[in-house]
Amino acid sequence: MKQLLLMGSLAFSVSAFAQTTLFQDDFEAGGGNWTLNGGSGGNNWIVNNVYTGFSPFIPDTPAQPGGITNSPSSTYMHVTNSSICGAGICNSNYDTGSASNQPTTLTSSINAAGYGNITLSFWYLCAGTPNLDFGTVEYSTDGGGTWTATGTSYQNVSTWTQTSVSLPAWDNATALKFRFRWQNSAASGLDPAFSIDEVEVTGMGGSFATITTDNINAPGWCFNTAANVAVGFDVTGTVNAGNIYTAQLSNAAGSFTSPTSIGSLTSSATGALSINGVIPGGTPAGSGYRIRVVASDPVTTGSDNGSNLTIFAQPTITIIGNPADGVICNGETITMLGSGGVSYVWTPNATIDFPTQAQVIATPTITTQYTAVGTDVNGCTNTATFNVTVENCSSINENEVNLFSLYPNPATDLVNVQAVNETAIQGIELLDQNGRFIRSAHGNTSMSVADLATGSYFIRVIHESGTSTLRFTKK
Repeated sequence: MKQLLLMGSLAFSVSAFAQTTLFQDDFEAGGGNWTLNGGSGGNNWIVNNVYTGFSPFIPDTPAQPGGITNSPSSTYMHVTNSSICGAGICNSNYDTGSASNQPTTLTSSINAAGYGNITLSFWYLCAGTPNLDFGTVEYSTDGGGTWTATGTSYQNVSTWTQTSVSLPAWDNATALKFRFRWQNSAASGLDPAFSIDEVEVTGMGGSFATITTDNINAPGWCFNTAANVAVGFDVTGTVNAGNIYTAQLSNAAGSFTSPTSIGSLTSSATGALSINGVIPGGTPAGSGYRIRVVASDPVTTGSDNGSNLTIFAQPTITIIGNPADGVICNGETITMLGSGGVSYVWTPNATIDFPTQAQVIATPTITTQYTAVGTDVNGCTNTATFNVTVENCSSINENEVNLFSLYPNPATDLVNVQAVNETAIQGIELLDQNGRFIRSAHGNTSMSVADLATGSYFIRVIHESGTSTLRFTKK
C-alpha cells in the first residue's frame, strides 16, 4: 500500500528545484481525505474496489494497468448508480435517467507556500457522452471559498489513463484545494462513469518561476500560410542562466499533450518578455487552439493565452465556364466565373467583367489553362483551374443569329428554336462541333439532345430564306 501524505502547515527542507510530493492518495485506506457528493442527482461518488457489473446490462469496470498499486482491481474513487448500489452493483456505472451534478472535494487544504510548478496528476476513466456526460477538475486557492474549472473535460475514455494538469495560479498557494466533478444529462450514455485513482500533487521547492502568457489578439490564421505571432508573457520568480523559454501551440482542441513549438528565447530575464513565434503553414484548421510559454530551467509550465484561436480552412474555389465544357471556336470568347472567394487574380490575364474580378471574358487563340487564385473573407487563398479548348471550326460558321434564338442553352434534354421575326422554320438539323451531320427534325422547331455527350454542338435552321447556324452546349 502506498503512503498517504497530506501537507497542511508542515514545512520541511528540500533541495532546490526538487519535485516534492505535497499530497498523495491511492484510496487504499478509503476515502477519508475527501468530502463525497453534496450536489444533485442519483449518481454519487463512492470509494470501493468493486469492478463487477451485471452482465449483459452493466459492463464490468475495466481492470487497471500495472502502473497502479494493487492493480488490476485496487480501491478507487468513482461515480456509481445509487439506486442499484444497494443491490450490490456498485461498480463504476451510472443511471442515464437521473441527471446529476456531483463533486468530490479534497477536505483539507494543501499548503504550497514556497513551491512552484504545482502539478496535479491522476489516473482516470470516463466514457459518458461527449458534451453531455463528462468529468471536470476544479481548484480553489482560498481553501474552497472560490472555485475555478481547469477548462478540460474528461470523457470518451474507457481504459485507465494517466493525466496531469499544471497551472501557474497554484504556485505558492497557501490554501490549495481540488475537486472532481461528474455531470450527466438525462440522455443516453456509456459506462464507465468518472473514476479516479492515484491522485498526486507535486511542487518544485526552492527557486521557481511563474509564467503567465498574455492574451493574443489575433483574428486567426490560414491553413496554407505560415503566420507570425508575437507571444507576450510575464515571468516572476527566479530563472537560471541558460534557460530557454519556448512558445507552444496546442492542438485544435486546446490540448498540449503533443504541443508544437513555434518559437523560443534563450534568456534568464524575468518580467515582461516576448517571443516571435511562427504558426507553421499546413497547421490543421480548427477553432480551439491555445498558446502557452514554458521554461527549461527551472522546468515551468506557463498558463495559456486564455482564449481560443482559429486556423481557418482554405476556401473551395471553383470556376464555371460559359460554354461549360470550355470548348470554343477560334475567334470566339468564353466567360469564366469564379466562386468561393471574395476576390480573384486570374492567370493569364483576361478582361475583368465584375468588380471583384470574379468574372472574366477571354478570347484565347490556342488551347489555354486559366488559373484563378481566390481569397475569402478571412484572407485565406486557394486556386482553381479551367481548361479552354480552342478548335478550328472552319467547317461551319454561325450566321444570322439575330434571326433566331435557341433555348435553353446550355441544354440537358431538349433544345428549341424560335424565330425572332416571322421567318418560317421548315426544319432543323443537329451537327457536331466540326459541322458533321448527326440527325434532322424536318417540320419541327425542337429536338431531343438527351442522348448527346457533354460538349459543343450546332443547330442548323432550315427556313424560307436559306439556312442559319446556332451554337449550343450540351451539359
